[in-house]
Parts: sequence; C-alpha cells; structure tokens
Amino acid sequence: MDLRVKTENGLHDSLQASTNEANFRCSKAKTLERAGDYESARAAMEGLWERVGERPIVAGLDEIVAGKVLQRAGALSGYIGSKQQIEGAQEFAKDLLSESINIFERLGLIALAAEAKSDLAVCYWREGAFDEARILIRDALRHLANEDITAKAICLQRLAMVEFSCDHLHDAHTALLECSSLFASIDDASFKGRYHHQLALVLRKLGTSTGRADYYDQALVEYSAASYYWEQSDSPRYCAGVQNNIGFLLFKLNRFAEAHEHLDRARALFVRLRDDVHTAQVDEVRARVMLAEERYNDALKVIKPAVRTLERGGEQSLLAEAMETCAVVLARLGRGHESRETFEKAIAAAEIAGDSEGAGRIAISLIEEFRDAFSDVELRQIYARADRLVGASQHQETLQRLRCCAGMLAVIGTSTKGVAVPPPASRQKPIAPLTDDLIDLARQMANSTSCILITGESGTGKEGLARLIHEWSGRSGEFVVVDCLGISDATAESTIFGHMRVAFGGADYDSPGAARTAHGGTLYLDNVNALSLANQAKLFRLVDSGELHVPGAGLPEQVSVRVIASTTVMLEEMVSKGLFRDSLFYRLGVLRIDVPPLRERPDDVAWLVHSFIIERGAADGDATFSDESIEALKRLPLFGNSRELTALITRLAMKCRGKTVTARHVESAAAELATLAPEIQSWKQCDLTEEVRKLERRHIEGALKMSRGRISKAAQLLGLKHHQSLMTMINSRHKDLLAARVPAKKRHKSIIRRRLTLVNGKR
Repeated sequence: MDLRVKTENGLHDSLQASTNEANFRCSKAKTLERAGDYESARAAMEGLWERVGERPIVAGLDEIVAGKVLQRAGALSGYIGSKQQIEGAQEFAKDLLSESINIFERLGLIALAAEAKSDLAVCYWREGAFDEARILIRDALRHLANEDITAKAICLQRLAMVEFSCDHLHDAHTALLECSSLFASIDDASFKGRYHHQLALVLRKLGTSTGRADYYDQALVEYSAASYYWEQSDSPRYCAGVQNNIGFLLFKLNRFAEAHEHLDRARALFVRLRDDVHTAQVDEVRARVMLAEERYNDALKVIKPAVRTLERGGEQSLLAEAMETCAVVLARLGRGHESRETFEKAIAAAEIAGDSEGAGRIAISLIEEFRDAFSDVELRQIYARADRLVGASQHQETLQRLRCCAGMLAVIGTSTKGVAVPPPASRQKPIAPLTDDLIDLARQMANSTSCILITGESGTGKEGLARLIHEWSGRSGEFVVVDCLGISDATAESTIFGHMRVAFGGADYDSPGAARTAHGGTLYLDNVNALSLANQAKLFRLVDSGELHVPGAGLPEQVSVRVIASTTVMLEEMVSKGLFRDSLFYRLGVLRIDVPPLRERPDDVAWLVHSFIIERGAADGDATFSDESIEALKRLPLFGNSRELTALITRLAMKCRGKTVTARHVESAAAELATLAPEIQSWKQCDLTEEVRKLERRHIEGALKMSRGRISKAAQLLGLKHHQSLMTMINSRHKDLLAARVPAKKRHKSIIRRRLTLVNGKR
C-alpha cells in the first residue's frame, strides 16, 4: 500500500473517530440535559462547544452528527441562558436550533427535525411567544410517527406547558391526558417526573379557576409522584421546582407555615445549584405568602432583590409577575407613587413578552389597589385596558375579578370624557335603588367593547336595557335585533351571518345577515340559548376574533360589532349538559347583568305605569291612576312581568276612560285576566306531535273496523296506495291495533312453481 492510500485511510479513520466521539458526547449531554443537570451537559460537550454565545465546532463531522451538535448546543444555550439570565441567549439558541432543523429536514430525518423543533419551541415559550411555540410543537407532532413514543410524549408535554402558560387549562389538561399512556410506557424516571409535575400544575390552576377543592388534592398527589420520580433520577433541580410549586399550592390553601417549609427546601436546593433565576422565583412566591400574612416590610425585603435578578435577563413574563407582587407590596405600605410606576412597568413587561392575559391581570390588580386614588376617568381607562386584554380569557378567577371591577365602576356617574351622563328623558326622577343600580351598571358597561350577557325572566326589560347600552356606547352603527327562538335552526345561520347566492340550492340572492348589518353597531341576540351547537361555534368566532364566516363566501371577513345576548334560562346548566358551548358561554359572559323580575322591584311599577301610558297615548285625561291603584298594582305577583303589567294597564285605561282608576278596579281587572290563565296553562301541556298521533290512531282504528280487519281494504279507505304503508304506521306507532287486523293467509305455491322447483333441482 503506497503512502497516499495510507494517508487517506488514516485521515478517514481519524474523521470517523471524531464523528463517533461527537455522537457519544451529544448522547451523554442529552441524558444530562433531560435530568436538569445543564452544567454537566455543557461539560460533556467540551471540545465541541464551550459556552453560550460561542458557535460549536462541526468542521469535519458527519452532517447528521453536525446537526446533533448544533441541536444540543442550541438547547443547552437556551436552558443555561435562562438560568444565568444571559442577554441574547435565547436568540443565539434559536439560531443554532434552526440550523440543525434545516440539516435534518434536508436529509429527510423527520424525527430528529421534530425533536429540534420542540427544543426551538421551548426558546419561544421562555420569551413569552406562545403562538410561535404552539405552532412549532404541533408541526413537530404532525411529522412524528407512532413509533416515536419518547419524542411524541415530550412534544405533548411541552404543548401542555404552552397552553398552561396561556391559561388554556382545558387544552393543557387534554394534551396531558393524551400522552399519559406514552409516559407510562417510557422507562425513564426523569420523563415520568416531568409529566406528573406538569399535570400537577394544570390541576392546581384548574382548582383555582373552578373553585373545586378536589383538583387541589389531585395536584398534591401529582406533585408527590413527580418528586418521587425525580429523586430516583437524581434531578435536584427538578426536585427544587416541585418544592416551590407545593409551597405555592399550600399558600393558595392558606397553609402558610407549611408553605414556608417547602419554599425553604426549594431555595436551599436552587442556591446550591447557583440558579439565581429560580431562586428569585421562590422569593417571589414567598413574598406572596408574606403579603397574605400582612408582613409587608418582610415581603418588600424579599421581592426587591428578586426583581433586580430578573431584570438582568430577558424573561419578561417572570419579571412581570415579580414586579406585580412588588407593586402590591408597595401599595400596601402606602408608597403609592412608587407602586403605580412599578405596576406600569409590570404591564409593559408582560405586553413585551406577548402575555396579554398577564398584562390584563396586572391591570386588574392596579384597579383593586388604587380604586379610591384614581380619578373616574383614569379608572375607566385602566378598566378598558384590562377588558381588552383579558376579555377572552378562559380563566374563571380572572373573569370574576374583571366583573368585580365592572361593579366598582357602576357607582361612578361620569363617562370616559369626564362629562356627567344625564338619564334618558323618561327617567328624570330617581326610582327604585335596584333599578338605578342596573341602569348605572349598564351605563358603565357601555364604555367597554366586550360582550354582555343579560339574564332574567321574560318581560323584565332585557331588550330595553340592551338598547340603552347601545345608545350610551356611542357606536355609529345600527342596533340590530335577532330573536333566536323565533327562527328555525335551518334559517338561523343565514339570518345572523348572511349568505351568498351560491351558498345552497334556492339561494338566488345575497343576504347581508344581521351581523354584517350591525357593523359598527350592536347585535342583540335574544334567547341566545336557542342556537344550535353549530351556530354557536360560528358565533364564537365572531365574538372572539371579529371573523364573519358567510356561507358561500371564500374567505372570512372582519366586522366590528358589539354582541349583547340575553336568555331566560340558566346557561350554566346547558353548558354542564353539553347543550351550550362553554367557550361561547365564557366569552358572552365577560360582562353580565342579571335583571330581577318585576315582583322583586315593586317600586318600579309607578314609573312603568307612567311610561306605558305615555307610550300608548292614553295620558290625555282618559284615565287617571290614583296612588291606591299604584299600590294595588305593586301588590300583584306579576309573573308575566312588564307584559302582564302592560295588559293590565291597557285594560284599565279602556274600562276607566275619563275616570280615576282605583284599587278595586285593579283587583277586578287582575281577576278577569286571571280567568284566562287556565286556558293559557292548558296550552303549556300541548304536544302537536302527540295530538296528530292520536288523530291518526282514531282514523286507522275506524278504517280497520269498516274493513273488518282487512289491511288492504283499510288502506284503500284511508287513501293509501299500498297496504304496506299502513302496516308500517301500525308497527311503528300503533302496535296496540295489530290485534284488530285479520292475519294474512299463507298463499299456496302454484303447480307451475312447484314443477319449476323440481326441474331446477332445488328439492
């Protein structure tokens, strides 16, 4: 063998050895990384990659191994950069991971590309770019085969992590349940610990949002499972994280002493690991516990250093949470100016991170702490900001806090411009306090762009209240009313959303629909509970993103419409039975007005009588209502609310023309109206289908008697072409009439058919 060949072989062997060693180092680093030991993982990459911000050495390596080196360096840059709050670390990590993805995709290595995309998604998640993270993970899941169990499990767990951060708790819970069997089949204690920890976080937050204590109990069980598996895998960093989260849960359960014990353990572990960021997170939780204990000075000593630590890095979501806690502490200590500045910085940090719900929650905290210090105009502006940010939240605790803020605003009598809002012409006199509260609340809600749900019995004035809200809102568009109970399911879609002439057979014209007609104005949906689930889904898209999907149109269009919905039923019960979409219920009920029945606000009767008389033109001396007649009207149960009151007033105005209406007249008219009640009540038991069935049975029974039980003859008498049609009716709806028919006689085979059977050899 000549020297040239020996040299080439030696070079090949050297490159092969380098490639094998690099592959081994990547595998070792990956194992240490999944155990949470990021510094040891970085040390395992020595010779290939040294530190964050430094590009790894991949020259001379096999292309696949080069991609793996880039992936490991990128993933570790993200973890170490987050831990040490290294500026620009996440961007550097994203560049390396994107390069590795390009290599894997070019070589057709789908599973490796999906794994790298999952690592890249975590970098976006750290920065608060949740939409980008979600898209990357779902794209990775689409390309993973069923046999890639570990990669698929990690992707689903990370998807749950992203949804959890967005407060999409049910989506996170679903993702975790989907991957439970995958994690059970993986023989890796670190993976199992990660799964149980994420599930515990979701259950804890579900407990907070739903108020269900059993979720808290389940969360504690899952935390214990996570701690067990991470101790087995020797993952002190993850064990510390579990202790911190147990401390937070115990704080939410008001078990403060136990919370401090777990936080002490967590902090000691993180300090030993020299993890400043997670140490600051533990201090932030401890400050919240001290707030609850009213130890404000101690809380300030803990939270200020935590904020300074988090300010050095780029994790804006964590910084926003810590700043919010600090701002609340300062407010409780009476340092208002400093507190308000910190609140504003916290909101800005959350918005920079893309965490709109977090920013909205901080704005709500600002209202809660300074409700008496702000001017009316300032308070409304902050509320409008919070409403814009968290109006679409699925988190019940957040929505409840937002509603409480709306209640605070109800007592303020100024508009957003600071000019007093005069009552309508028909309401110059103050009436019942309950109704005044309703009107004031409606006036405050008019300044928001969120949906409003108005509940109450039929005839309580829900539509009138909705019209007032539209008038006060200053919206330039129309007030469009759709009674969902008065339209069939088949026409509801076209009525609300419109249609194009090509949408379906018989659609020979374009229909704009109520939503498009109400562009720039208000769409009032009465009896929204009557909509089908399919139309509820389309309505959710409209109220959630302003998208209008017109049947027959190619692409959705954007409309600016404020939706006010009303119902006479308990939508919560419909949601629990699966008859009403929970997502739509939460979106419609961001702001809610419950209108009590008229019998619970008798003082409104006098004003309503006056209004009805003016409206009907009966005030020119035709009938005068005395004080005793008004008192008599107040004593009536008025189960029909304003409609029943209108009927009574109309009857009294006609019977007492030119006279004064007395209490006796009221009692007499009420008694006359009550005599109609039995007839009206009888219709409540009416079932048209059953009535038709009874009539059908009588006719069939008569025809069978006339034909002496012969089905063919009875069918002829009933005008049916085939006797089988009659038999179908009897068998399906009137089986008791089977005994009235004459059984059909068996027909004998003809001699010809018997002979044909014998010839064909079938007997």
